[in-house]
Amino acid sequence: MAQIEKVKFVWRIVDFVVAGLFIVAGLTKIFDLDHVIADLRHLRLGDLLIDLQSIRFADPAAFANDIDNYKILPWTIGVALAFYLPWLEIFCGIALIVRRLYLGGLSILTALVCVFTVATIAAKVRGLDITCGCFGHASKNWSFSGHMALDLAILAALLALYFKVGSGNRLQNAV
Repeated sequence: MAQIEKVKFVWRIVDFVVAGLFIVAGLTKIFDLDHVIADLRHLRLGDLLIDLQSIRFADPAAFANDIDNYKILPWTIGVALAFYLPWLEIFCGIALIVRRLYLGGLSILTALVCVFTVATIAAKVRGLDITCGCFGHASKNWSFSGHMALDLAILAALLALYFKVGSGNRLQNAV
């Protein structure tokens, strides 16, 4: 049992690091701090990826169960997503730092947040009491309106980043 708690703790640290990457990448794009992006590009992301690959995700079975609670997808697809989505989010976070991959990562993250928001609304309409637990045990006590406010704030931030890049030549800003 202590091993599971240790893995969950390590996963929370990784979660906060990835969130920090999102915030740094977003702020640098909003405030046109391209020199910060250039400095971040020189980080040794290879070491980061090796460390991330050695970490076992906290509990993919529980995540698969959370996905299944939405009653939208078959169990086998939910299990596949439970293993696939954390990696996709990590790679999208890295893509927000790498300039050539920025628009792709931003587009995928925006699509993921849109799908999650629609799935949460659909679950609420059908009377299901879904809590994502994205921020640990604290978020399980949030109301539906609290979850929606957070989802819509994240979506607004992603769209602001997208339109900030889109204000000039997209291809020039992405390269």
